[in-house]
Amino acid sequence: MSYPSPPYHYTCWGPAGDWRRGHVILAANVDTIPSSPPRHQAAVMVDGLWGEHEWTLYPQPYRSESPYLAWLRLPSKNAVSDTLTRPLHKGMWQAHPDKSNLHLVDPGVFSEFKDKVEEVKAAVMDPFHEILNDSRFHHVLPPKVAYGRSFVALDRLEMDFGAWRDFVEVVRGLQRNLLELMAFADWWCDVQQGYEFQPPFRAPTRGSIFDDENLYAGHARCSIAAYLIIPNDRFLLDPDKRVTLLPRNSSRMDVMSVQPLAHSLHLWYYPPRVGDVYADFETAARGYAERLDAFNPTKEFKRALDKLKNKKADEGTFLF
Repeated sequence: MSYPSPPYHYTCWGPAGDWRRGHVILAANVDTIPSSPPRHQAAVMVDGLWGEHEWTLYPQPYRSESPYLAWLRLPSKNAVSDTLTRPLHKGMWQAHPDKSNLHLVDPGVFSEFKDKVEEVKAAVMDPFHEILNDSRFHHVLPPKVAYGRSFVALDRLEMDFGAWRDFVEVVRGLQRNLLELMAFADWWCDVQQGYEFQPPFRAPTRGSIFDDENLYAGHARCSIAAYLIIPNDRFLLDPDKRVTLLPRNSSRMDVMSVQPLAHSLHLWYYPPRVGDVYADFETAARGYAERLDAFNPTKEFKRALDKLKNKKADEGTFLF
Protein backbone atom coordinates (compact mmCIF):
# COMPACT_ATOMS: atom_id res chain seq x y z
CA MET A 1 0.00 0.00 0.00
CA SER A 2 1.37 3.44 -0.92
CA TYR A 3 0.88 6.55 1.18
CA PRO A 4 0.54 10.14 -0.04
CA SER A 5 3.06 12.84 0.79
CA PRO A 6 1.97 15.58 3.23
CA PRO A 7 0.17 18.45 1.48
CA TYR A 8 1.84 21.01 3.75
CA HIS A 9 5.32 22.23 4.54
CA TYR A 10 7.57 20.48 7.05
CA THR A 11 11.29 20.84 7.69
CA CYS A 12 11.84 17.73 9.79
CA TRP A 13 10.04 14.82 11.42
CA GLY A 14 10.66 11.99 13.84
CA PRO A 15 8.91 9.22 15.79
CA ALA A 16 6.70 10.85 18.39
CA GLY A 17 7.85 8.47 21.10
CA ASP A 18 6.48 9.47 24.48
CA TRP A 19 4.60 12.37 22.89
CA ARG A 20 2.20 9.72 21.55
CA ARG A 21 2.95 6.09 20.79
CA GLY A 22 2.28 4.91 17.24
CA HIS A 23 2.59 8.44 15.90
CA VAL A 24 5.15 10.71 14.28
CA ILE A 25 5.69 14.40 14.85
CA LEU A 26 6.27 16.79 11.96
CA ALA A 27 7.77 20.23 12.44
CA ALA A 28 7.93 23.41 10.38
CA ASN A 29 10.30 26.39 10.64
CA VAL A 30 12.65 24.53 12.99
CA ASP A 31 15.52 22.09 12.51
CA THR A 32 15.01 20.03 15.66
CA ILE A 33 12.15 18.49 17.62
CA PRO A 34 12.33 18.35 21.43
CA SER A 35 11.56 15.19 23.32
CA SER A 36 8.41 15.06 25.42
CA PRO A 37 8.47 16.54 28.94
CA PRO A 38 9.23 14.17 31.81
CA ARG A 39 6.24 13.25 33.94
CA HIS A 40 7.88 14.21 37.24
CA GLN A 41 7.14 17.58 38.81
CA ALA A 42 9.18 20.61 37.81
CA ALA A 43 11.99 22.16 39.84
CA VAL A 44 13.75 25.52 39.69
CA MET A 45 17.17 25.26 38.06
CA VAL A 46 20.19 27.39 38.92
CA ASP A 47 19.39 29.75 36.04
CA GLY A 48 15.91 30.35 37.45
CA LEU A 49 14.16 28.53 34.61
CA TRP A 50 12.05 25.42 35.14
CA GLY A 51 14.35 23.06 33.29
CA GLU A 52 12.67 20.46 31.10
CA HIS A 53 9.28 21.99 31.94
CA GLU A 54 10.04 25.62 31.02
CA TRP A 55 6.91 26.49 29.06
CA THR A 56 8.36 29.67 27.54
CA LEU A 57 11.08 27.62 25.79
CA TYR A 58 9.49 24.30 24.87
CA PRO A 59 6.37 23.93 22.68
CA GLN A 60 3.13 23.16 24.45
CA PRO A 61 -0.22 21.83 23.20
CA TYR A 62 -2.12 24.45 21.20
CA ARG A 63 -5.04 26.04 23.01
CA SER A 64 -7.63 27.98 21.05
CA GLU A 65 -8.21 30.39 23.93
CA SER A 66 -4.52 31.35 23.95
CA PRO A 67 -3.34 31.11 20.32
CA TYR A 68 -0.76 33.83 20.87
CA LEU A 69 1.47 31.57 22.98
CA ALA A 70 2.91 30.09 19.78
CA TRP A 71 4.38 33.57 19.17
CA LEU A 72 6.52 33.47 22.33
CA ARG A 73 9.97 34.75 21.45
CA LEU A 74 12.93 32.47 22.06
CA PRO A 75 16.25 33.81 23.35
CA SER A 76 18.39 35.31 20.63
CA LYS A 77 22.13 34.85 20.23
CA ASN A 78 22.47 38.24 21.92
CA ALA A 79 20.28 37.21 24.85
CA VAL A 80 22.56 39.06 27.29
CA SER A 81 21.28 42.35 25.91
CA ASP A 82 17.60 41.25 25.77
CA THR A 83 15.71 42.25 28.91
CA LEU A 84 13.08 39.57 28.37
CA THR A 85 15.45 36.61 28.08
CA ARG A 86 18.74 37.72 29.59
CA PRO A 87 20.51 35.27 31.91
CA LEU A 88 20.82 36.19 35.58
CA HIS A 89 24.01 36.87 37.50
CA LYS A 90 24.86 38.37 40.86
CA GLY A 91 25.99 41.61 39.30
CA MET A 92 22.28 42.34 38.95
CA TRP A 93 21.90 43.02 42.67
CA GLN A 94 23.95 44.84 45.30
CA ALA A 95 24.33 44.87 49.07
CA HIS A 96 21.77 46.91 50.95
CA PRO A 97 23.46 50.08 52.25
CA ASP A 98 21.73 49.95 55.66
CA LYS A 99 20.71 46.37 56.33
CA SER A 100 23.20 43.53 56.59
CA ASN A 101 22.44 40.25 54.78
CA LEU A 102 19.97 42.01 52.46
CA HIS A 103 20.34 43.01 48.84
CA LEU A 104 18.67 45.38 46.39
CA VAL A 105 18.34 45.19 42.63
CA ASP A 106 20.99 47.18 40.77
CA PRO A 107 19.39 50.54 39.82
CA GLY A 108 20.38 50.18 36.19
CA VAL A 109 18.81 46.72 35.98
CA PHE A 110 15.61 47.97 37.61
CA SER A 111 15.46 50.87 35.19
CA GLU A 112 15.72 48.46 32.25
CA PHE A 113 12.83 46.36 33.54
CA LYS A 114 10.72 49.40 34.37
CA ASP A 115 11.20 50.75 30.84
CA LYS A 116 10.38 47.33 29.37
CA VAL A 117 7.17 47.10 31.40
CA GLU A 118 6.08 50.49 30.07
CA GLU A 119 7.00 49.44 26.52
CA VAL A 120 5.00 46.22 26.79
CA LYS A 121 2.08 48.03 28.41
CA ALA A 122 1.93 50.41 25.45
CA ALA A 123 2.12 47.48 23.01
CA VAL A 124 -0.86 45.57 24.48
CA MET A 125 -3.31 48.30 25.48
CA ASP A 126 -4.87 48.79 22.04
CA PRO A 127 -5.05 45.03 21.31
CA PHE A 128 -6.72 44.48 24.71
CA HIS A 129 -9.51 46.87 23.71
CA GLU A 130 -9.69 45.92 20.02
CA ILE A 131 -10.07 42.18 20.60
CA LEU A 132 -13.17 42.76 22.74
CA ASN A 133 -14.90 44.30 19.74
CA ASP A 134 -13.83 41.67 17.21
CA SER A 135 -16.35 38.83 17.02
CA ARG A 136 -13.80 36.54 15.36
CA PHE A 137 -11.92 36.26 18.64
CA HIS A 138 -14.66 36.07 21.27
CA HIS A 139 -13.12 32.76 22.42
CA VAL A 140 -9.65 34.24 23.01
CA LEU A 141 -8.62 35.17 26.54
CA PRO A 142 -6.27 38.18 26.51
CA PRO A 143 -3.36 37.66 28.94
CA LYS A 144 -4.70 39.93 31.66
CA VAL A 145 -3.31 37.70 34.42
CA ALA A 146 0.18 38.22 32.97
CA TYR A 147 -0.52 41.95 32.77
CA GLY A 148 -1.35 42.18 36.46
CA ARG A 149 1.49 39.91 37.52
CA SER A 150 4.05 41.95 35.61
CA PHE A 151 3.32 45.02 37.73
CA VAL A 152 3.31 42.97 40.94
CA ALA A 153 6.71 41.50 40.02
CA LEU A 154 8.12 44.92 39.13
CA ASP A 155 7.01 46.28 42.52
CA ARG A 156 8.55 43.28 44.29
CA LEU A 157 11.80 43.72 42.36
CA GLU A 158 12.20 47.18 43.86
CA MET A 159 12.11 45.78 47.43
CA ASP A 160 14.95 44.15 49.34
CA PHE A 161 15.89 40.48 49.12
CA GLY A 162 17.33 38.15 51.69
CA ALA A 163 17.92 35.19 49.39
CA TRP A 164 19.37 34.97 45.89
CA ARG A 165 16.71 32.38 45.05
CA ASP A 166 13.92 34.90 45.70
CA PHE A 167 15.64 37.49 43.51
CA VAL A 168 16.04 34.96 40.69
CA GLU A 169 12.42 33.84 40.87
CA VAL A 170 11.08 37.39 40.86
CA VAL A 171 13.14 38.34 37.81
CA ARG A 172 12.18 35.15 35.96
CA GLY A 173 8.53 35.64 36.92
CA LEU A 174 8.64 39.16 35.52
CA GLN A 175 10.29 37.95 32.32
CA ARG A 176 7.75 35.17 31.78
CA ASN A 177 4.80 37.51 32.09
CA LEU A 178 6.34 40.13 29.82
CA LEU A 179 7.13 37.45 27.23
CA GLU A 180 3.51 36.33 27.29
CA LEU A 181 2.29 39.89 26.80
CA MET A 182 4.70 40.50 23.92
CA ALA A 183 3.56 37.25 22.29
CA PHE A 184 -0.01 38.54 22.46
CA ALA A 185 1.01 41.85 20.86
CA ASP A 186 3.00 40.07 18.12
CA TRP A 187 0.11 37.69 17.42
CA TRP A 188 -2.40 40.51 17.22
CA CYS A 189 -0.18 42.42 14.81
CA ASP A 190 -0.02 39.38 12.52
CA VAL A 191 -3.77 38.79 12.81
CA GLN A 192 -4.40 42.28 11.48
CA GLN A 193 -2.30 41.39 8.43
CA GLY A 194 -4.38 38.29 7.76
CA TYR A 195 -3.61 34.63 8.32
CA GLU A 196 -1.99 34.39 4.91
CA PHE A 197 0.59 36.97 5.99
CA GLN A 198 4.15 35.72 5.57
CA PRO A 199 6.74 38.02 7.18
CA PRO A 200 10.04 38.32 5.29
CA PHE A 201 11.87 37.62 8.52
CA ARG A 202 10.80 36.35 11.93
CA ALA A 203 12.89 35.73 15.00
CA PRO A 204 12.62 32.16 16.38
CA THR A 205 9.38 31.39 18.19
CA ARG A 206 8.44 28.75 20.73
CA GLY A 207 5.55 27.48 18.61
CA SER A 208 2.78 25.05 19.55
CA ILE A 209 1.92 21.38 19.12
CA PHE A 210 -1.11 20.61 16.97
CA ASP A 211 -3.47 17.73 16.29
CA ASP A 212 -5.35 19.74 13.66
CA GLU A 213 -3.61 19.68 10.28
CA ASN A 214 -5.20 22.93 9.07
CA LEU A 215 -4.06 24.84 12.15
CA TYR A 216 -0.59 23.40 11.76
CA ALA A 217 -0.43 24.42 8.10
CA GLY A 218 -1.65 27.94 8.86
CA HIS A 219 0.99 28.51 11.50
CA ALA A 220 3.68 27.01 9.29
CA ARG A 221 2.79 29.55 6.58
CA CYS A 222 3.17 32.36 9.13
CA SER A 223 6.77 31.27 9.82
CA ILE A 224 5.80 30.24 13.35
CA ALA A 225 7.36 27.09 14.80
CA ALA A 226 4.70 24.40 14.41
CA TYR A 227 4.59 20.75 15.42
CA LEU A 228 2.00 18.22 14.23
CA ILE A 229 1.38 14.81 15.77
CA ILE A 230 -0.18 12.32 13.33
CA PRO A 231 -0.46 8.52 13.05
CA ASN A 232 2.74 7.01 11.71
CA ASP A 233 0.93 5.55 8.69
CA ARG A 234 -0.72 8.82 7.63
CA PHE A 235 1.84 9.96 5.04
CA LEU A 236 4.95 8.92 3.20
CA LEU A 237 7.65 11.13 4.75
CA ASP A 238 11.01 12.19 3.37
CA PRO A 239 13.69 9.98 5.02
CA ASP A 240 16.26 12.75 4.57
CA LYS A 241 14.23 14.97 6.91
CA ARG A 242 14.05 12.42 9.70
CA VAL A 243 15.63 13.54 13.01
CA THR A 244 16.09 12.08 16.45
CA LEU A 245 14.10 13.85 19.14
CA LEU A 246 16.40 16.23 20.96
CA PRO A 247 16.83 15.86 24.73
CA ARG A 248 15.81 18.89 26.73
CA ASN A 249 19.20 20.45 27.45
CA SER A 250 18.05 22.47 30.42
CA SER A 251 17.76 19.23 32.35
CA ARG A 252 21.56 19.06 32.44
CA MET A 253 21.71 22.07 34.71
CA ASP A 254 21.81 21.70 38.48
CA VAL A 255 18.64 22.09 40.47
CA MET A 256 18.57 25.24 42.57
CA SER A 257 15.72 23.92 44.70
CA VAL A 258 12.53 21.95 44.64
CA GLN A 259 9.18 23.44 45.58
CA PRO A 260 9.66 24.85 49.10
CA LEU A 261 7.46 23.78 51.98
CA ALA A 262 6.91 27.46 52.82
CA HIS A 263 6.70 30.25 50.26
CA SER A 264 8.50 33.57 50.59
CA LEU A 265 6.81 34.82 47.40
CA HIS A 266 3.39 34.52 45.80
CA LEU A 267 2.66 30.97 44.67
CA TRP A 268 2.74 31.84 40.96
CA TYR A 269 6.49 32.48 41.11
CA TYR A 270 6.99 28.73 41.65
CA PRO A 271 6.46 25.89 39.13
CA PRO A 272 2.99 24.40 39.66
CA ARG A 273 2.23 20.88 40.71
CA VAL A 274 -0.34 19.37 38.35
CA GLY A 275 -1.91 16.01 37.63
CA ASP A 276 -0.88 15.93 33.97
CA VAL A 277 2.37 17.74 33.17
CA TYR A 278 1.79 17.58 29.42
CA ALA A 279 -1.79 18.84 29.41
CA ASP A 280 -1.98 21.19 32.40
CA PHE A 281 1.44 22.59 33.31
CA GLU A 282 1.49 25.69 31.09
CA THR A 283 -2.13 26.62 31.84
CA ALA A 284 -1.65 26.27 35.59
CA ALA A 285 1.61 28.24 35.50
CA ARG A 286 -0.19 31.08 33.72
CA GLY A 287 -3.00 31.15 36.28
CA TYR A 288 -5.81 29.59 34.23
CA ALA A 289 -5.96 26.08 35.71
CA GLU A 290 -5.96 24.62 39.18
CA ARG A 291 -2.67 23.83 40.89
CA LEU A 292 -2.31 20.91 43.27
CA ASP A 293 0.16 22.73 45.52
CA ALA A 294 -1.29 25.00 48.21
CA PHE A 295 0.01 28.43 49.18
CA ASN A 296 1.91 28.23 52.47
CA PRO A 297 3.58 31.59 53.20
CA THR A 298 6.53 31.91 55.52
CA LYS A 299 5.87 33.76 58.77
CA GLU A 300 7.68 36.84 57.46
CA PHE A 301 5.76 36.85 54.18
CA LYS A 302 2.45 36.27 55.95
CA ARG A 303 3.10 39.27 58.19
CA ALA A 304 3.85 41.37 55.09
CA LEU A 305 0.64 40.19 53.41
CA ASP A 306 -1.42 40.87 56.55
CA LYS A 307 0.10 44.33 56.79
CA LEU A 308 -0.80 45.06 53.17
CA LYS A 309 -4.31 43.71 53.66
CA ASN A 310 -4.85 45.90 56.72
CA LYS A 311 -3.51 48.93 54.87
CA LYS A 312 -5.98 48.38 52.03
CA ALA A 313 -8.79 47.94 54.54
CA ASP A 314 -7.85 51.20 56.26
CA GLU A 315 -7.72 53.01 52.94
CA GLY A 316 -11.16 51.66 52.08
CA THR A 317 -12.56 52.86 55.41
CA PHE A 318 -11.08 56.30 54.80
CA LEU A 319 -12.50 56.51 51.30
CA PHE A 320 -16.00 55.40 52.17
